[in-house]
Amino acid sequence: MSICPSCKAANPDSHQFCQFCGAKIAIDIVLNILGEEALQPSSVPTRPLNLESVLDTIKIQVKDLASSQLVSDIEKSWDGSEDLEELPLEFNLEDFADVDSETSMIVSSTVQLQDITYAGKTDVGIQRDRNEDDFVTVFQTRSINGKSQISDRSYRGLFVLCDGMGGHDGGEVASAIAVNSITDQFRPFWIDTLPGEKKLNEIICNANQAIFIKNENEKRKSLGRMGTTLVVLGIHDLDVVIAHVGDSRIYKVTNSPNLESESKLEAEPKLEQITRDHEVLNQLLDLGVEPEIAQSRPDAHQLTQALGPNPSDRLEPSIEFFTLTESTLFLLCSDGLCDNDVIDDNWRSHLLPILNKEVDLQTGLDRLIELGNNVNGHDNLTAVLVLCELG
Repeated sequence: MSICPSCKAANPDSHQFCQFCGAKIAIDIVLNILGEEALQPSSVPTRPLNLESVLDTIKIQVKDLASSQLVSDIEKSWDGSEDLEELPLEFNLEDFADVDSETSMIVSSTVQLQDITYAGKTDVGIQRDRNEDDFVTVFQTRSINGKSQISDRSYRGLFVLCDGMGGHDGGEVASAIAVNSITDQFRPFWIDTLPGEKKLNEIICNANQAIFIKNENEKRKSLGRMGTTLVVLGIHDLDVVIAHVGDSRIYKVTNSPNLESESKLEAEPKLEQITRDHEVLNQLLDLGVEPEIAQSRPDAHQLTQALGPNPSDRLEPSIEFFTLTESTLFLLCSDGLCDNDVIDDNWRSHLLPILNKEVDLQTGLDRLIELGNNVNGHDNLTAVLVLCELG
């Protein structure tokens, strides 16, 4: 193992950069980098939002409603009476992303990522005159060849989508700040691995703080306070990380064998929403409020988190790691596309053919945006499709 000279964390000897802080830990080796970076920014507000005060107000209302329904027994508190023995800073266990790596899903060594194809598109919608969505797609392959005839080819991709909001020009500024900040902070991790959970949380909080400071410096208040949602998809060969803040979403479509069928080889297409909206409705449901009561609130779909309105110590991004085990189509989208169950109701006709290679990625993306405008159209629409082919 190699010890990072900056944060003292242990890294595999093959790593050139620390997977926890991004610092360089090894001399360069000869690599043949083949790849491209496609930066395709655009701009989208979710809906008018008093970003300065509404989040605090919502939290108070949620607590009051929960208390009135006697669900306080669901809330758990930590009294701090069982403090763990303090470890030296350089051996903080929270820094290590792969503590549980030995218990993660084991994928057969014969399964490999054969290719990644992707496409992104944003549209102002039919009722808006300004697009405040933004997105970026970054993709790279690496090939290593040597005298021993040992060769290696790896894939890595970063896909980010933001839905901005807040005042004149505020939303598009906030979404652009978030996209650029996260992309820049990801770069040191592209040689060896994905950032760990703690580091990714730090990356997102840094983006949040950049928007928050701009709000403070410009003395933005109430509806003029800018913010943005965020979804992130990071891929390094078979390893995947997703992160999100707000109500922009990531879906995945797979075509797994149906183990309950007689042949056990029959494909069973499946759509899964792998992010959960940060909104009042879900917060109330988590507290035990009856679904009918939670859904009846006029602010049920109001955001409880966004980048920018508040300092980073009040932000809690959702982050999840998993391993690819089969060919998968990912969809990142703003709520202008997925509102009114557009994805849930139309994925078999608009996403499954892309996974099955019956429709090319760009054509499928164009049809998806057209569908969103036909069904919704009240907001900006942005979608990024990422097809991971395993073999």
